[in-house]
Amino acid sequence: MGGKKQFKLGRIIFVLFLVYFVYTFTVQQFKINELRRQELELSQKMNQLAEERKRLEKEIELLNTKSYIEKLARDQLGLVKPGEILYKISPSRDD
Repeated sequence: MGGKKQFKLGRIIFVLFLVYFVYTFTVQQFKINELRRQELELSQKMNQLAEERKRLEKEIELLNTKSYIEKLARDQLGLVKPGEILYKISPSRDD
């Protein structure tokens, strides 16, 4: 009879080990999938930031040109050269 009890105990230990292994494997797969999703999200964010950086570098280059500074002064600040008159047209209102 001692052999049967050892056999049952061995099967129980094997089943417990198998359940533990499957559980651990499943949890790890979920973690891996979540990390891959985060990696993809961060990669996309890095690409967006790289594009923004390029745009800002171009703007910095433009800010070093006299013609761009003049354009900004005219468009955003409404400045004019001596002797010029600034005309602003208001959108018409429908009464």
